[in-house]
Amino acid sequence: MPNEEIMRLVADALREYPLSQPQDIVKLLYQREFGPAHAIPSPEAARRFLWEEYSSTPQESGPLFEYIGSGYARLRLSALDANGVTPDEAAEAFVKSAVPAGDRSDFVRMLRGLAADERVFRLMPALPGFIAGYIEAGCPALHHSAEYRAAYRPAYRVVRPELLSEKI
Repeated sequence: MPNEEIMRLVADALREYPLSQPQDIVKLLYQREFGPAHAIPSPEAARRFLWEEYSSTPQESGPLFEYIGSGYARLRLSALDANGVTPDEAAEAFVKSAVPAGDRSDFVRMLRGLAADERVFRLMPALPGFIAGYIEAGCPALHHSAEYRAAYRPAYRVVRPELLSEKI
C-alpha cells in the first residue's frame, strides 16, 4: 500500500487536472522522486530552453509553486512576473536543483504499492496497468500526454523551492 502522502498527491493531481492520463501521474511521481536532473542536457541549454518557453508563456497571477513532495515543486513559468522572479533566477534554481536524487528500487516499490491499492483503481482505472508496463520498460522519464498538454499547456520547471526562498 502506498503511503498517504503519495495517495494525496495522486488524488490532488486528478482533482486539479482531471484530464490527466496515467503517464501524467507517473511523470509527476517520477519528478517527485528524481527531480529535474534528467531534463538538463547542459546548464546553457537549460537556460536557453527556459527563456524560450517563458517568452511564449502568457503571464498571469497565481502561486509560483505547485509542491510535489520530496523537497520539490513545479515552478510555474506563467507566474514568474507576478511573483517577481526573473527567468534568469528561475533558470538558476532549475540548474541548481538538478543534482542526482532518488532511488530506483524505492521508486519501483512505491509504484507497485500504488498499483496494488484499490483506491487508485477507483481514481484512475488505467493507472495500475500503465504502471506495470512502465516498470517493465525500465521506468524512463516521461513527457506529458497529448491530452494533458492540450488541456493545461504545462510550462514549469521542477526545482527545490528553497533556492528561491527570498521570492516565496
